[in-house]
Amino acid sequence: MSEKLSLAQLESFLDETCDSLRGNREAAEFKEYVISILYLKRLNDRFKLEREARRNKLTTKGLSQSQIEEELEKREFYRFFVPKMARWDRVKQEEEDLGSYLMKAFAEIDDINRGCLGVLRTIDFNKTTENGNKYISNADLVGLIQDFESLKLSDDNLDF
Repeated sequence: MSEKLSLAQLESFLDETCDSLRGNREAAEFKEYVISILYLKRLNDRFKLEREARRNKLTTKGLSQSQIEEELEKREFYRFFVPKMARWDRVKQEEEDLGSYLMKAFAEIDDINRGCLGVLRTIDFNKTTENGNKYISNADLVGLIQDFESLKLSDDNLDF
């Protein structure tokens, strides 16, 4: 997307995403999955901008590449720190057992960011229905990550 994302565009995207996942089931069954991936993408986009700004400052100071990389991994310099496991470029590469991977990634985000208060741990990407089927299949999770790839959710790309 080249222009800023409006609230109406985001709402439409979220509605379409829920509709594509639900089939003949209620959209509410998928809301927590879509919202959690939205949150993960937003965290990553904001973190990426903060990280690049920090990289530029460290480069200006004349630090070596290894020193810069070490400094970039210090949590205290970010509003919300995204651990390596939960970084978007890493998440989008995961294709097997993505539900379990996401649960671990969200747990790491919770652990390192006190402001999350353990909320992200409550999302069960492996939850099953009464007949034993997953609410959201691995293929649907992979598709969901791919759907969010085109959204840019940093502050400078939002029109609301």
